[in-house]
Amino acid sequence: MTAPPCPPLPRAAALAAGPRIAAAVARSLAAAALAASTAGCLVISPPEYDHPPTTAPVLTAVFPPPYLPIHVDGLDASQDFSATVLSEDNGDPVLLAFYIDYGRRSPGGNPYRRFQPVPHQVAAATIAGGPRSFTVSWTNDGLPLPTDGVTPERECHTITLMASHAFNPCYCPADPDDMSSLTWQFINCDPNDPACPESCPALDCETTPCLFCDDPEFQAECADP
Repeated sequence: MTAPPCPPLPRAAALAAGPRIAAAVARSLAAAALAASTAGCLVISPPEYDHPPTTAPVLTAVFPPPYLPIHVDGLDASQDFSATVLSEDNGDPVLLAFYIDYGRRSPGGNPYRRFQPVPHQVAAATIAGGPRSFTVSWTNDGLPLPTDGVTPERECHTITLMASHAFNPCYCPADPDDMSSLTWQFINCDPNDPACPESCPALDCETTPCLFCDDPEFQAECADP
């Protein structure tokens, strides 16, 4: 009976060393696992992500253009306003309101002649989602517009669309850093009437008592209790 041939010397050496190498590798892996477990490296916690801070809404007018005066005539006048808003909301919707003659101090000490809430809310979103468009309607509801009896000032008004995440008891944004507004010139007369002005003078706070929602003293008076 013929004995099986012996493997070549290099291959024989490799076969003989195989078990020793495998054992060494196993010991190295066991040592590494033990060291890693001792140092706590095997327990990997998921990363924590902070929510981005809420930002003030930024309004951009779409229609009508703010540089064009709006003429209305009658107690039942109405007007649609289209705009976009961009903000980081963290789940809070953007609230809207209209002011007539915003900035003109009222006899009652408010920074507007008339406040009209807007039932429409802009759903919460993120800056990454881009600007959101919306359209809201203003209606005079048969109420006479404020007047100081001066010609042509009696027909000249402004209408301001205000956006914020919260309003205080005085119907102004609760946080002066969380507000944005758009203002249109608003003329209450028939544009076909020769006596109806085509435009109105800008608000002059040197001759007219002015007040705005972000005035620190007014904010302190209207802070939530």
